[in-house]
Amino acid sequence: MTKILVVEDDTDVRSSLIISFRMAGFETDEATDGDEAIRMIAEGRYDLVVTDVWMPKVDGIALLKHLAAHQADQKVIAISGGAPGRAPANFSVALAETYGADAVFHKPFDNDDLVDAVKDLLGLP
Repeated sequence: MTKILVVEDDTDVRSSLIISFRMAGFETDEATDGDEAIRMIAEGRYDLVVTDVWMPKVDGIALLKHLAAHQADQKVIAISGGAPGRAPANFSVALAETYGADAVFHKPFDNDDLVDAVKDLLGLP
């Protein structure tokens, strides 16, 4: 079964993503920040990581940098609504793409579109 790690500090967004992925037949785990995600990735294999860009502690950009250095083949989709007062959404997208995200979605987005992108990225029907 395809296994996805959802890394998102917002409980409602994280729950919504997990429900959508499970309804699509994916196994999911969850992390609330990049630090927790790095530990989980070291302990197990994920077919794909979906990560928010801006989070407390270790953010999605630091997670992308870590993956590029230690697990360059890891598929990653970044999601971001920007960082109000710090960075506009287009800046977040550019950063995520620069540091290796395979795809980037702007919040708010349709979860079905994200599920379709996951299937495309993993070569699933």
